[in-house]
Amino acid sequence: MVQLIPDILAPEIKSDAEKKLFNDFKNAHTNYKCVVLHSLGVSEHSNKIFGEIDFVIICREGVLCLEVKGGRVSRHNGIWTFTNRYGKESSKTEGPFQQVQGNMHSLRKFMIKRLGEYSPLVRCQYACAVIMPDCSFGFEGIDIISDILFDANTGCSLDKIISSSFDYWHRNCLEKHGFQGGCLSDEEVEAMANLLRGDFHFVPSLKESVERTVKELCALTGEQYELLESFADNPRVLVAGGAGTGKTLIAMEQARRAYWEGKSVLYLCYNRNIAQYVASIVQKEQLKINVVTLHALMMHLCNIEGSDNYGDNFYNSELPTKCLQLSSVPSYDFLVIDEGQDIMKNNYMKCIERFVKGGLINGCWAIFYDSNQNIFNSDNLLSSVLEILRNESHAMSWKLRINCRNTREIVNANILSTNIQDQGKSTVVGPKVEYISYDDKVDENAKLNDLIRDIRNSGLNGSDFIILSRYSINNSQNCLTHGLSKDNGTLKTSGSLWRASKNEVRFSTISSYKGLEAKVVILSDVDNFSDDDIRLLNYVAISRAITKLYILYDLKTESERQQMILNGFKHIQH
Repeated sequence: MVQLIPDILAPEIKSDAEKKLFNDFKNAHTNYKCVVLHSLGVSEHSNKIFGEIDFVIICREGVLCLEVKGGRVSRHNGIWTFTNRYGKESSKTEGPFQQVQGNMHSLRKFMIKRLGEYSPLVRCQYACAVIMPDCSFGFEGIDIISDILFDANTGCSLDKIISSSFDYWHRNCLEKHGFQGGCLSDEEVEAMANLLRGDFHFVPSLKESVERTVKELCALTGEQYELLESFADNPRVLVAGGAGTGKTLIAMEQARRAYWEGKSVLYLCYNRNIAQYVASIVQKEQLKINVVTLHALMMHLCNIEGSDNYGDNFYNSELPTKCLQLSSVPSYDFLVIDEGQDIMKNNYMKCIERFVKGGLINGCWAIFYDSNQNIFNSDNLLSSVLEILRNESHAMSWKLRINCRNTREIVNANILSTNIQDQGKSTVVGPKVEYISYDDKVDENAKLNDLIRDIRNSGLNGSDFIILSRYSINNSQNCLTHGLSKDNGTLKTSGSLWRASKNEVRFSTISSYKGLEAKVVILSDVDNFSDDDIRLLNYVAISRAITKLYILYDLKTESERQQMILNGFKHIQH
């Protein structure tokens, strides 16, 4: 069994070689306990103020230090030149074999200082090796140790690195010092990892399991990287994916890349909160990308002031008709549509056709959608628009299948609660989902306030959790009409709902929060599980939760809930 600490790759690591080794080690399997520490800081280095070891492998054979050199490796007039882990070229008089041996000896000296020279963790076998996975290194010299060099020719599998490196150092120690280091038990491997973790360069969060799973879930998956690379060869792309498969993440990245290529970019979505969230990130990154909801853009072009009095007929018919009557509208080199399932209506698409140079048939665009979240459009109309786009624009279609937002527990809870199967596969295990039944709205309000206290006492703050309901805050079916306890803070129901101050408690209707996410979600006022429209709303709400989910449901629906569980059980992920 291989345990990688940390189990996600730090975003500042740019070295493709190091990324590949990280993923290879993470996916490797052994019949014995093996802990791999990535980027171990050495504060008491023998010849440097501070050292850093790319990988430290702790296993039954002992402790193995690895130095990774990716990309081009050269030496001229005694100066080594290579690309470092941050993507920058660097030069040193010290070669990689000297570096890794210095790291190995410094690590052992640290262990002697902490435990004494007779500790099993000190007297075990220490070893080191150099990894050059990107090139074939054929040079032989006095400072080159070929037995502990692994390159493109030799291969860099974990088993091979461990066996060959320890074989060399066992022989070396026996020949030069007349003894060999000992082996480590599983308990000693664990003890060594625990001891070194305190000095680890990337310290894992000390908060409860909510914090321990967030970082892994936020990482781009392999299929997302593959999709991003495919955009270069496909000017028009339709991307389908369930909630949590990273559609907005990819949409934002593709908008960035188009902007960096010198293109004018329009980022369209349906939900005002999504637009505000994406716009805030674009503004922070100082990117000139126009992020706006479709309705806001059309109203701006038509010089119409916003109002809460406009009804569905205005947005669905009058507004697009006025927009189509405009003599000219701005057009963009690249169009990104997020929440496409809400926007792909015939009259909307006619307006959008004018916003992209070359139109939807010949222009450059990417549309991201989830038919499971189609709560503002008809399934037949969505399918019809998709079919036209595929046939007439020859757009590439892509299906995202990896869920990188929700833990496996949340995905399974969603399947059991909604019977919607297509939710993307999650590989991250997190805390269990908690179901809390209530007798009436007064009882629910009391349980909700108790729950908020527990969440706050755990160390989480207002930006970490949100309450979602299908009922607005003023609806009598919303338990918050009975108030929020003063000791729980103040209720935030508008503005930037993706963040809050420490003492604020965020609330949103499910439809308004669609597309956003929170570490912890409290789904309240659940009084129906089987109605088709409610199943879609519950699906949207549950899929907003990243690591922890609470569902407050009416006890009267218990038999209905149990039947949904029975129907969905065969589809849960293991």
